[in-house]
Formats: sequence, structure tokens, C-alpha cells
Amino acid sequence: MLTLWTALFCCLTGLAVCYQRQSVSNNNHNNAEAKPTHSPPSHYPHGHKWNEPYFDLTMPRNITSLVGKSAYLGCRVKHLGNKTVAWIRHRDLHILTVGTYTYTTDQRFQTSYHRDIDEWTLQIKWAQQRDAGVYECQISTQPVRSYSVNLNIVVPTATILGGPDLYVDKGSTINLTCIIKFSPEPPTHIFWYHQDKVLSEETSGGRLKFKTIKSEETKSILLIYDADLLHSGKYSCYPSNTEIASIRVHVLQGERPEAMQTNAAPAAVALASCWSCQAVRVISTMVAALVLLEACSTLLLQGCGGGGGRQEDRLRPSDPKEPQPNCVPSSSSTSSSVVGVNNGSRIAR
Repeated sequence: MLTLWTALFCCLTGLAVCYQRQSVSNNNHNNAEAKPTHSPPSHYPHGHKWNEPYFDLTMPRNITSLVGKSAYLGCRVKHLGNKTVAWIRHRDLHILTVGTYTYTTDQRFQTSYHRDIDEWTLQIKWAQQRDAGVYECQISTQPVRSYSVNLNIVVPTATILGGPDLYVDKGSTINLTCIIKFSPEPPTHIFWYHQDKVLSEETSGGRLKFKTIKSEETKSILLIYDADLLHSGKYSCYPSNTEIASIRVHVLQGERPEAMQTNAAPAAVALASCWSCQAVRVISTMVAALVLLEACSTLLLQGCGGGGGRQEDRLRPSDPKEPQPNCVPSSSSTSSSVVGVNNGSRIAR
């Protein structure tokens, strides 16, 4: 009887152990197939495994920098693991940096790593125009993965409208506008010069006024009221981030060259109308002179052709011995004498 109970107990114990093992096995299988609690970002490259490094595709691919300043190119790599990041110059495939180590002899190139955002930033100090082009951020995977960034280097330029020469009337207002283009940021300051002297509102006695407009293109406006002959000369605009731009101003009394600057649009229209009227008058005079010349030529030809007398007399061959009349401008007395000579010759014959 004891043996029977012992065998029954062993069977029940074995069944319980088998059940526990089966439960543990099922739980482990379910955990292996379970998805991670955090999902990859929407821009995760298609076809790459979750545990492999990938680029943050939201980083800018076009960077514009000012010549002479530092240029910064960013590259964010997620799940880098034991891989390395290198920056390559595309035009000659030259390795610039590997990790934070500068591989090139040009020490203007330097890479810094920002751990909090997984960003590898390539800095190019004192950027030059020759530094423009495509750069690649590469991950040392097999095959190599790369992210391209295009760098543009711009040179700001300054231009004064109306140059190189500007003519104004004495007593009018001189308006000089300097435009700064292709500048990623507005200049910190802009100086105006007359000849080699810096202009200032404080020392002008209220005759000078400066105005700066900052937008995509920075504009600096210089106004000089009640222009005098002493205001003639070279004016220069010198922004902090560009080369100098110059214009030559001529203050005149009474003369009105084509480049004359006026204070109002109606005056410019009146000036244009005046020039048009003068041109019309000149052309009309030339046409009248041509008509008068043509009339005079016609009268002279008629006088030389012997307008008096009959038609047969004009057609009859002249006798060599017969005296010929002189070609004189037609008048009543002259015509009568010529007719008389012709009639006398016919009667004698």
C-alpha cells in the first residue's frame, strides 16, 4: 500500500515539474518574439538593421559661410557602436579627420563630437573660396555609408548706386546709397569717407544724415543737404565685411550733364522732355534747310536751261559763230535780252 502511494506521489511531482518547465519555455519564447518598447525614428534608413549605425537625415545638406570666417558642417550618427566617423573632401577624396583626430596637415580642419546629440561637427577655420565644394561624413561600415554636405563660400560686395560719376546741382540734396550683397550677416559697421576724411553727423552742422536698412541686402544711405562746390570729390562706402566702394560726385552751377541727379521725379521728366524738344527743333531745322536747298537748285537749273523763247529755238542746234547767252539768274530784263538775241540771229539767217 505504501509503495502504491509513493509511486502516485512521484508521478504527480513529475507532472508538476514538467508543467513548470513548459511554462518557463513558453515565456522565454514569447519574450524573444516581443518587439522593443521603443521604435526607431521615422527617418530611419529603409533596409538597415535596428542595431546598425545610421544618419540623421534632417541635418542640412547646404551650408553657406562667409570668406575668412569659420565654416561648420554637421553630421549626426545614431547607434554608432564601435564604428568610427570620418570627414572626406569629395573633390580629391582626401581624408580630413577620423573621429576627433585631424588626419590632414592643414590644421584649419578640426572635428568635435557632441555626445548629447550624437553630432560630429567639422570646423574649417578661416574659410577660403577654394574650400567650397562637397564634403562627406562617412561611417566605417561594410560597405561604407556616407552623408554629403555642400559648402558655399560667399564674398560680400559693396556697390554705390549711380557710379562711377554723379552730377548734382548746387543747393540740391546729394543722395548716395551703398548696397552690401552676398553677406550671410549684416556688417557690424559702415563708414563713409569724403576724400580721406571720415564723415560724421556730429561734425557736419546738420547737413549730413546717415540711414541703414538691414534686410537680405544691407543698405547704407548718405544724405548731404544744400550741396556746395566743396562737396565735390570722391565718396567711399567701407563696410566691415567687404571691400571699399567709391563714387565721384560733381557739384555744378547751371550745367546739366546726362548723369545729373535731381531731387524729384517730375524734374527728371521735365529734363527729359526738354532734351526731346531740343532734338525735335534741330531735326526740323535740318529738314527746312534741305527743302530750301532743293528749291534753290531747281531754280538755278531752270535758269541755265533757257526758260524763255519757243521750244523749237531751244531744240535747234546752236551755231558756233553765234554768240551764246550767259547763264544768269532769271529776271525780266535778262530774259528779254536773251530772247532778242535769239530772234536777231534768226532774222539774219
